[in-house]
Amino acid sequence: MNVVAVDTAYDYAEKNFNVNNFKHKLEKQGITEKRIFLTGNQAVAMGKVLGGCRVQTYYPITPAADESEYLEAHEILKTKKEGDQEAIIVLQTEDEIAAVNSASGACLTGARAATSTSGPGFSLMAEGLGWAGNNEVPLVITLYQRGGPSTGQPTRHSQQDLRFAMHAAHGEFARIILASGDIRECFYDAAEVFNLAEKYQMPVIHLLDKGMANSSQTYPIFDYSKVKIDRGQIVGEKELEGKVYKRFQFTETGVSPRAFLGTKNAVQWYSGDEHNESGNINEEPFIRQK
Repeated sequence: MNVVAVDTAYDYAEKNFNVNNFKHKLEKQGITEKRIFLTGNQAVAMGKVLGGCRVQTYYPITPAADESEYLEAHEILKTKKEGDQEAIIVLQTEDEIAAVNSASGACLTGARAATSTSGPGFSLMAEGLGWAGNNEVPLVITLYQRGGPSTGQPTRHSQQDLRFAMHAAHGEFARIILASGDIRECFYDAAEVFNLAEKYQMPVIHLLDKGMANSSQTYPIFDYSKVKIDRGQIVGEKELEGKVYKRFQFTETGVSPRAFLGTKNAVQWYSGDEHNESGNINEEPFIRQK
């Protein structure tokens, strides 16, 4: 569209003005650095990969789907070791409820997992978000804001969902919300949210908007060395040998030792109900307060 506009303007000027003596030309600018041209969707996708995300679930919705489709197109990843490759699993589910719950399941097995959606989809994910909060799941939800309420304005920009993200799902539970301010922040934040989720063992909502998602911009190549991976307090088979593992153990920091599903010596039980340190259903007031 920009090229059409330029051609139209040029043709009009040539026909209606005396441009034969117009000698001005723009000087070429020397390029001293490598630059990257990308959208916010692509920046988030790249940040997720660099941050260790290996499972992405989604149900198509504007403007979030572009991110998952970009990841689908690059599911096989080359590593710094010559000949080495890794993969990210991108799963299109039957609906948003399945998307959020399957991402939680992947998190419990030890994968860094995320789901990506927009307002109406996030509304449907609220129950799954509450389950993740109740079970201290390090789930990442990327929320692209668009015009609401209801279907609202699917292809229009908005920043209406901050308070909704703060309070989505019934009851109260801890969560972190990180809102990006530009495409560069989209990249670094998309990697950092996994560290926050695993360090504090709670859902993290990465909040951005359609404006950033669909805008294209050039930047100097991002500094990948700034992205560090911190998996938090994870325990393995050797550390648990001879001990009774309590997934929701009460600690001074409030963060419990986390073992992945399938870890030997780490029997685990997850439920939507209130539970004790072992995950078994318990409604004692002092347990709930702790």
